[in-house]
Amino acid sequence: MDEFELINRFFRPLCVDVAENDIGIGDDASVLTISKEQQLVVTTDTHVESVHFPAGAKPYDVGFRSCTTSLSDIAAMGATARWASLALTVTDASDDWFESFAGGAADALKQCQASLIGGDTTRGPLVITWNIIGTVSAGTALLRSGAAPGDGIYVSGTLGSSAAALTFPLTGVQSYTALQDELRNRYWYPKPRFDLAHRLRSIASACIDISDGLVADLAHLARSSHCGAVVDSVQVPVDSALIELVGIECGLQMALTGGDDYEICFTVAQENESELMCLGKKLNHCITRIGHMIEGSGVRVIGGSGQEITVNKTGYRHFD
Repeated sequence: MDEFELINRFFRPLCVDVAENDIGIGDDASVLTISKEQQLVVTTDTHVESVHFPAGAKPYDVGFRSCTTSLSDIAAMGATARWASLALTVTDASDDWFESFAGGAADALKQCQASLIGGDTTRGPLVITWNIIGTVSAGTALLRSGAAPGDGIYVSGTLGSSAAALTFPLTGVQSYTALQDELRNRYWYPKPRFDLAHRLRSIASACIDISDGLVADLAHLARSSHCGAVVDSVQVPVDSALIELVGIECGLQMALTGGDDYEICFTVAQENESELMCLGKKLNHCITRIGHMIEGSGVRVIGGSGQEITVNKTGYRHFD
């Protein structure tokens, strides 16, 4: 039983009395109405040493990355992050460790001008849990459930860098080449796409952040939208540094399945595609169409001549 089956079996039944226009379990974050004009957007993420980040990593990097990846869920909903609480469990740490960790967390929160408002600190194995609260105008949050057959599938940025940093590995504290540093930095210092996602609220039909891997996260979006998806592998924007390091074939597999990119994957109806392209130019963002939604279910990946490509794995899952 993986974590998604576990959630559906044991915890989704506890999500009761959710208002008609609110969203409970099943999206990047929950959406809760607080007035006619505004909704809260709430997410909780736990980061465990040696599972979500390497043991012995620099505390600044751990503080920045753990906070930023949690903020990414709020960004993917088209919301603005406002407040955060932090539950921190540490075995034993010096004042220097705490100062460096707090510095990384502070720089992450500054990206969206959010404020730490509380939390808890305990002793034990290193575990970090962020609870992020954002706001969005009522009825405008980006959800996973709005895509329709015929909608184009798009991604922001380039993919695969973080998977490469973990695979080789390039996440330690030693010195690296310039090429390796580029991939390492994409892992430790992701950028939640607040500026793009805010403007997608009137354009996109569905959205999700890419944390478990493109194919896995697109499958979540497709399932929530009761659609299938076709991905054109030729169009997937594989990071150029990754191609230089491992070649296009291996790089493509990492881009499709690796996860930890924290870009966003979203769908746009045909009539909104020209507006999207104008938005990309205005923001100077790399936005790439990689496929389209179809009737049916699941995600198919096809090559340049139309043949179906076997994906080595569908993405990261706990409890497999």
